[in-house]
Amino acid sequence: MADFSNMLAFAPELLKGMPLIFQTIQIVAYIFFILFFGSIIIRGFRGYLPWYMKLIGRVGFGFITLVCAVALSTLIPIESTGIYKVIFTLIQLNLWIGGIISTVILTVSLFLISNKIYNIRGMEKAMERLKARLEKAKDVAKDMSGKTLIQKLLQPITIIGIVLFGGFLVFSLINFKGFPNPSDNVLSAIGLNQSDIDKLTGYIQAVSPNQTENMPEGCVSPLELAQNFQQAILQNSLPVYIDSGMRTLIESNSKDSVELMYRVEYKQRVYALAITTKQSICSAIGTLFCGCINLGSMV
Repeated sequence: MADFSNMLAFAPELLKGMPLIFQTIQIVAYIFFILFFGSIIIRGFRGYLPWYMKLIGRVGFGFITLVCAVALSTLIPIESTGIYKVIFTLIQLNLWIGGIISTVILTVSLFLISNKIYNIRGMEKAMERLKARLEKAKDVAKDMSGKTLIQKLLQPITIIGIVLFGGFLVFSLINFKGFPNPSDNVLSAIGLNQSDIDKLTGYIQAVSPNQTENMPEGCVSPLELAQNFQQAILQNSLPVYIDSGMRTLIESNSKDSVELMYRVEYKQRVYALAITTKQSICSAIGTLFCGCINLGSMV
């Protein structure tokens, strides 16, 4: 039996927080978008840039790419239906396609613009730093010459690094319980599990208007009858339908036993509205069985 009380209690807070949740996701996605595409575009610059200028260029060109991608996304239709439409909308697939197109164009443009631009002074400073590192590397290589690999690894600072790396890796592997499932974490936060969602999905499918398709002519969905007479059903004020033939018709088609059967007049016609032992609501008229909806998952 599914208990949706926790979900219903959490629903108002969740709905009110939806805008903030989506805004936060959007901001995180934009930051990733800017840094990812910006890092690609800055590689198109042929001149030399110090690290801080590369970072500024990465963010700047990434932001320009974002603006261009947003403009292009309105021109990129994504044709899809059902769950795929929801997924493509959430991940903003057209925006990422626009980002790829913008990145290619901007990278080529930056390459052509910077083809004859050189930062000679910056390159000289970089060469000086590289020479200093090269001299230091030569000194270390001279000290290590003649030593075996084992002797090199037994240096105190190397041992510390190996112990730190290995210890942290072993600790992580011992405590690794598998990759987390985001959907399970969200469901757990509102007091539900996947089984409850499956039951809720089954209930929604049962009461979906699509269930009335291919219904015999002259029939009315039991859901439509239940909705129109729900107050009378709750107050037990509907007249009981006493007709053994109608009861047999419903039981033979629903494969269930009828507990209660009401007589309801709807749109100038008389229908039987039955409640079965398996908590289904069924409808019938004359010799026509109209169908059933199962409400057991919500009881």
